[in-house]
Amino acid sequence: MTSLAQGAIISRTIPVWVARTLQHTLRGLEVRHGQILESTRSARWDILVELADGTEVLAWIDREDQTPQGVETIVRQALRDAGVA
Repeated sequence: MTSLAQGAIISRTIPVWVARTLQHTLRGLEVRHGQILESTRSARWDILVELADGTEVLAWIDREDQTPQGVETIVRQALRDAGVA
Protein backbone atom coordinates (compact mmCIF):
# COMPACT_ATOMS: atom_id res chain seq x y z
CA MET A 1 0.00 0.00 0.00
CA THR A 2 1.21 3.45 -0.72
CA SER A 3 1.09 5.76 2.24
CA LEU A 4 -2.38 7.14 2.70
CA ALA A 5 -0.86 10.32 4.09
CA GLN A 6 1.15 10.96 0.90
CA GLY A 7 -1.83 10.95 -1.45
CA ALA A 8 -4.56 11.97 0.94
CA ILE A 9 -6.61 15.00 1.68
CA ILE A 10 -7.53 15.03 5.35
CA SER A 11 -9.81 17.59 6.94
CA ARG A 12 -8.04 19.41 9.77
CA THR A 13 -10.80 18.48 12.21
CA ILE A 14 -10.33 14.74 11.70
CA PRO A 15 -8.22 13.09 14.44
CA VAL A 16 -4.86 11.64 13.39
CA TRP A 17 -5.84 8.16 14.54
CA VAL A 18 -8.42 7.96 11.72
CA ALA A 19 -5.70 7.97 9.01
CA ARG A 20 -3.69 5.44 11.03
CA THR A 21 -6.75 3.19 11.32
CA LEU A 22 -7.27 3.42 7.56
CA GLN A 23 -3.64 2.55 6.88
CA HIS A 24 -4.05 -0.52 9.09
CA THR A 25 -7.36 -1.51 7.50
CA LEU A 26 -6.12 -1.01 3.92
CA ARG A 27 -2.83 -2.83 4.50
CA GLY A 28 -1.98 -4.96 1.47
CA LEU A 29 -4.02 -2.85 -0.96
CA GLU A 30 -2.41 -0.36 -3.31
CA VAL A 31 -4.07 3.01 -2.75
CA ARG A 32 -3.88 5.67 -5.46
CA HIS A 33 -5.71 8.42 -3.57
CA GLY A 34 -7.67 8.91 -0.37
CA GLN A 35 -9.81 11.61 1.20
CA ILE A 36 -11.16 11.92 4.72
CA LEU A 37 -13.60 14.80 5.06
CA GLU A 38 -15.98 15.97 7.74
CA SER A 39 -19.48 16.66 6.51
CA THR A 40 -20.31 20.34 6.88
CA ARG A 41 -23.92 19.64 7.88
CA SER A 42 -23.35 16.79 10.28
CA ALA A 43 -20.66 15.23 12.40
CA ARG A 44 -20.26 12.46 9.81
CA TRP A 45 -16.87 11.64 8.27
CA ASP A 46 -16.78 10.76 4.58
CA ILE A 47 -13.96 8.48 3.49
CA LEU A 48 -13.19 8.00 -0.19
CA VAL A 49 -10.37 5.73 -1.30
CA GLU A 50 -9.35 5.06 -4.89
CA LEU A 51 -7.36 1.88 -5.37
CA ALA A 52 -4.67 1.44 -8.02
CA ASP A 53 -7.05 -0.62 -10.18
CA GLY A 54 -9.56 2.26 -10.25
CA THR A 55 -11.95 0.79 -7.70
CA GLU A 56 -13.51 3.48 -5.52
CA VAL A 57 -14.48 2.71 -1.94
CA LEU A 58 -16.77 5.10 -0.09
CA ALA A 59 -17.55 4.87 3.62
CA TRP A 60 -19.65 7.15 5.81
CA ILE A 61 -18.72 7.18 9.47
CA ASP A 62 -21.52 8.50 11.68
CA ARG A 63 -20.82 9.96 15.10
CA GLU A 64 -21.62 6.76 17.01
CA ASP A 65 -19.05 4.83 14.93
CA GLN A 66 -16.20 7.34 15.28
CA THR A 67 -13.88 5.00 17.14
CA PRO A 68 -10.94 3.00 15.78
CA GLN A 69 -13.04 -0.19 15.83
CA GLY A 70 -16.03 1.56 14.25
CA VAL A 71 -13.95 3.06 11.43
CA GLU A 72 -12.26 -0.28 10.72
CA THR A 73 -15.56 -2.18 10.71
CA ILE A 74 -17.31 0.24 8.35
CA VAL A 75 -14.36 0.52 5.96
CA ARG A 76 -14.04 -3.29 5.81
CA GLN A 77 -17.77 -3.48 4.97
CA ALA A 78 -17.31 -0.83 2.26
CA LEU A 79 -14.42 -2.89 0.83
CA ARG A 80 -16.67 -5.98 0.75
CA ASP A 81 -19.46 -3.97 -0.90
CA ALA A 82 -16.98 -2.80 -3.56
CA GLY A 83 -15.95 -6.41 -4.21
CA VAL A 84 -12.42 -5.93 -2.86
CA ALA A 85 -12.44 -8.02 0.30
